[in-house]
Amino acid sequence: MTRSTPLRDRAQGRWASLLPMIGVDARFLTGRKNGPCPMCGGKTRFRFDDKEGRGTWICNNCGAGDGPALAMKVLGIGFRELAERLEPLIADAAVTPRRRERSHHEQRADLNRLWNEALPIRAGDPAALYLTARTGLTSFPRCLRVVEQLRYQDDAPSYHPAMIAMVSGPSGRAATLHRTYLTRDGRKADVEVPRRLMPGRIPDGAAIRLFPPAETLGIAEGIETALAAASLFAIPVWAAVSSTMLAKWHPPDGTREIVVFGDADPKFGGQAAAYTLAHRLAVNDRAVRVELPPRVGIDWDDVWNEGHVAPTGNQSVDV
Repeated sequence: MTRSTPLRDRAQGRWASLLPMIGVDARFLTGRKNGPCPMCGGKTRFRFDDKEGRGTWICNNCGAGDGPALAMKVLGIGFRELAERLEPLIADAAVTPRRRERSHHEQRADLNRLWNEALPIRAGDPAALYLTARTGLTSFPRCLRVVEQLRYQDDAPSYHPAMIAMVSGPSGRAATLHRTYLTRDGRKADVEVPRRLMPGRIPDGAAIRLFPPAETLGIAEGIETALAAASLFAIPVWAAVSSTMLAKWHPPDGTREIVVFGDADPKFGGQAAAYTLAHRLAVNDRAVRVELPPRVGIDWDDVWNEGHVAPTGNQSVDV
């Protein structure tokens, strides 16, 4: 390549070598797993994945970008100055062998292995303690009939124990897994991102099926919110994982009434997702209603933990 070739093309495959040369600490560039972010300082938000040798990275707070974007953000310089610093270094920078992208089949094999190696939730383990404290599930192991899509993983001493949830598509086929990292005494782990979706193709309409399908079925965002709503309103409730997935959710065949349990977000994201879903279902002649917590800034898990009674006056569901 000549100097007339764009800088990004000439630097492709060399970012892992070039970035430390111009002042980006190499400890941020290992790419093995999420770690400290060189921009915002988050402890487990950042990963340098260097896809296609473009120096790509992602941070749950700062967003995502390529090698030039990372250098400019970390060093506080513009593209012209970046180019001037890189120009004399590119030819001598080592090329990093390109990682082979994992295939869809390999990803599914990893997910299946993780699910099969995880343990059923049992009384006294961190996942059971967490669910008991957060959601109204107070009788183990009897309540496990409603949480067959949840398991417990313990990779000690390598990392935190975790609650593992199966995310299924509208057909019921498993799509991916969701992790909630926990402490040994059943609290949410003190990490930057305690909840994570694993890699996988997630079809529109997917959810964590915490209960069997039913004629009356609720849908909420998070696992804890769904189980708390089930306890408050005495109906089965599934978890859509996020507001984006909530808005795209599809009820199963045979469900005649849907209750959408929205979060009362200060910026109305949860409410917007709940009513977007409700509108789509209503225009398709589905019986649907939206239930929101009594004040802004909380969700139904907060309502449960504050000891409030559901507006309908329902008794807690027998789980």
